[in-house]
Amino acid sequence: MIALALVAASALVFTRVILRIRRDGGKVRSAGFGITEALAAFVLGSYFCLLISQTLLAKKEGSSSPAVEQTASDSIISTQLIPNSAFFIVLASGVALYLKFARGMSLRETFGLDRLSPLKILGWAAGLVICAFPLIGLAAFLSQAALPKEELTPQPLVQLFRDFAHQGNYRAVAVILVAAGVIAPMCEEFLFRGFFYGVGKQFLRPVPAGILTAILFAAFHLNLASLASLFVLAICLTLAYERTGSLLVPICMHALFNFSNLLLIFGQAQGWFSTQ
Repeated sequence: MIALALVAASALVFTRVILRIRRDGGKVRSAGFGITEALAAFVLGSYFCLLISQTLLAKKEGSSSPAVEQTASDSIISTQLIPNSAFFIVLASGVALYLKFARGMSLRETFGLDRLSPLKILGWAAGLVICAFPLIGLAAFLSQAALPKEELTPQPLVQLFRDFAHQGNYRAVAVILVAAGVIAPMCEEFLFRGFFYGVGKQFLRPVPAGILTAILFAAFHLNLASLASLFVLAICLTLAYERTGSLLVPICMHALFNFSNLLLIFGQAQGWFSTQ
């Protein structure tokens, strides 16, 4: 009953957010995006889809990876995690530099970086991510009930973090916390909410743009078990962006979401509490 009440309260909050957006209009600025950005978004989105397809085919042909060995941790961090994080930093920075210098767009104005004070950004982010958790949890519960047991595997980064936490490899734990709690929220929100959704809103209108962006965002994480919950998270992040007009709000929401989940896993690994 408590869980159902939390889901109902969460749904009520986001329903009110949607009604407020419909009444006052969304605050995401998309007018600056033109056909050039639409073509760039199509190419980049196609590239992401190709990566998703290749990874899924490789997983289908291969086998699941075993738990990470302590001796292999530094290799995984240096050869996979750090290069992947660097790639997304370069990709997001490249898009930002293109918009600023090639297209003459003000990133501060376009993405509402100065629209809210730091305290308001944190307040909106904390409040909305707390409200989003019951809906995300419901999506995860339904996925667990619908999917076969062999598909209920965590995301690779989550499994790595769990293994490192059990091993007491705090250096690797810290690197993953930075990658997932700082770098990923900044880069992913800029690319998905800032760029893809902004361009999509300009040419497709908000609803189809939000749905397509959420699907791409969820699929990009390459995990069937978390597909539905990540889709719900993406919708909540988009609504937060439209309601506040500041990309910093979904960035902070994303960071708080990742941090809270990783800290929960870390606490379980350290025996602070049990889920049994």
